Amino acid sequence: MNQDIDRFVKDPSLLIELCRDVIDRIDCGSNNSDTGEKEAQLREIAKAVEKLEKMGVPVPDPLRREKLRLATIVNTKSESRNALHHLLHELEKMVSDLRKRLWKEPSAPKRRVKIRRRCSSDPSQTPRQELMHLILVSLKELGGSADCNEVLQLIEKKLQGKFLPGDLEDDDNFGVKWRHNVHWARLKLANDGDLIKDSPRGFWQLSKRHK
Repeated sequence: MNQDIDRFVKDPSLLIELCRDVIDRIDCGSNNSDTGEKEAQLREIAKAVEKLEKMGVPVPDPLRREKLRLATIVNTKSESRNALHHLLHELEKMVSDLRKRLWKEPSAPKRRVKIRRRCSSDPSQTPRQELMHLILVSLKELGGSADCNEVLQLIEKKLQGKFLPGDLEDDDNFGVKWRHNVHWARLKLANDGDLIKDSPRGFWQLSKRHK
């Protein structure tokens, strides 16, 4: 079996020839020009046999044999047509699958999008270093740890009258830009080891370095 498959793999044209031969053989039983004539003869003989049986008249054996012969021919042709329809359906599915294999678009490599973190390096905003200093000072005044909202409120008091124009710009996440920048400054402090990195969410805490 595997040897036969290997033969077709090496020369696919052999498989095409085989399919054509199979179709021709099946078609021999379905494409006769006298198919309609045989079906008509069978219908008439069947009616005659049925009529004789209803009348109680013995049906001649030659008539029964002819009915059987015609029925066999018609059934064979019907089976051949069904086989061709089935073959057509399966071949269409194979062709569809083949098209997908041939014209399948290679998946484009995913481009890594580098997210640029916006920081407070904008001259119209309070510098990040100053915000980092304010976070440390505020936390010390609050006992070394506090809810982030408390820290933000204290920083806001310290910056009253000192806000730069960019600090007060709208921000989708934090309302105003300076709050956004304070959160980035807090992240930098945590990465540098000045704040405890794994403190509870929304709770800022000085590391041992500042105690």
